[in-house]
Amino acid sequence: MLIRASIVLLVMLNLGVAAWWIFRPEPTVPAATSTSPRPPRLQLASERAATTPAPAGTAALVQLATAATATLPSTPVSAAAASQCFTLGPFVDDAAVSAARGRLQPRVTRLQVRQAPTAGRGWRVWLPSLADHDAAVAMAARIDAAGFKDYYIVPTGSEANSIALGRFGNEESATRQQAALAAAGFPAQAGPLGTVTQWIDVMGNAGLDAASLRSTTGAAQARALDCAKLAAGAPGNSPR
Repeated sequence: MLIRASIVLLVMLNLGVAAWWIFRPEPTVPAATSTSPRPPRLQLASERAATTPAPAGTAALVQLATAATATLPSTPVSAAAASQCFTLGPFVDDAAVSAARGRLQPRVTRLQVRQAPTAGRGWRVWLPSLADHDAAVAMAARIDAAGFKDYYIVPTGSEANSIALGRFGNEESATRQQAALAAAGFPAQAGPLGTVTQWIDVMGNAGLDAASLRSTTGAAQARALDCAKLAAGAPGNSPR
């Protein structure tokens, strides 16, 4: 009986172990954990700016700067920088200048007339204008008595009652004659021969061109001019 009971017990134990092995739950595998930290991900500057909170007061400063920029006055482009300028001439008399001005005025924004001396060939010696014609005649008589026979009383014009004392081909001859007259007591002067011509300086828009201006006025020359000088004007010029 004891042996039979032992056999039965062993059989029961084997059956129990087999049943447990067959119906046991699947083992749970724990999630793997990394012991080393992950390197930080690269981040664009725009992403960093979007995710980084701005310090206190930054938004107010940005608004103030934007408002100040919006209220800054814009600097206007000067008329001289946006224009073209030319000088036209030479004009030998007032009639030619007047006719040219009349044709130019509808086309330009600024116009002025200036005078320029033109050097001629040779030199002259002369005595400046005296008080009247009688004084000039008396002075001419003194010059003649001193042995200077080359003289001429200018009757009219800007040098009326002056006395021309000769024309010379070079400066040396003119200054030698002037020195001889001065030694004799006559305040003669020497200088190069030349005439005074007139030029018209104009300022206009960017479409202004030298060829059309020359054709309009009949000027022999039309040269580019610095508009800054024309805008500032110059003493002795006659502005529009």
